[in-house]
Amino acid sequence: MAVCSLHSEKLKLFCLDDQIPVWLVCQTSKKHENQKVRPVQEAAQEYKEKLRTALAPLQEKLKAFNAVKLVCDQTAEHIKSQAQHTERQIKMEFKILQQFLKDEEAAKITALREEEEQKSQMMKEKIEKMTKEISSLTEQIRAIEQELGAEDVSFLQVSHVS
Repeated sequence: MAVCSLHSEKLKLFCLDDQIPVWLVCQTSKKHENQKVRPVQEAAQEYKEKLRTALAPLQEKLKAFNAVKLVCDQTAEHIKSQAQHTERQIKMEFKILQQFLKDEEAAKITALREEEEQKSQMMKEKIEKMTKEISSLTEQIRAIEQELGAEDVSFLQVSHVS
């Protein structure tokens, strides 16, 4: 409880000019002479009413701010949820694309190996045919060279016989 600093008595009045509580005896002192005073309880009620009047719009403003904040919180949560959903969708689509590309890669490699096998087989057959042709020609050339190396009489006898 507040007491007068000069008299140590309970403060019962409020000086409206100085905006301070005072003791009854101090009202007549020179310090508060010709100043407006009221009972502390009445002055307090008046100020409390002013505060209540000022408090109502602040409470309404707080209520509005809380409502806006709630909407913002919900929107932020929706944005986060939507981003997570979209991220999952993107990952799933890319997984499908990656699998498609792997399958395409495997199919292309298989087709390439089959083509390589066919071409290699064709070349192998051509090489074998050419090897036989070379062998046959080599045999003919060797035979002709052998005839060319024979004596003239033997050569003439063999040439007419062939």
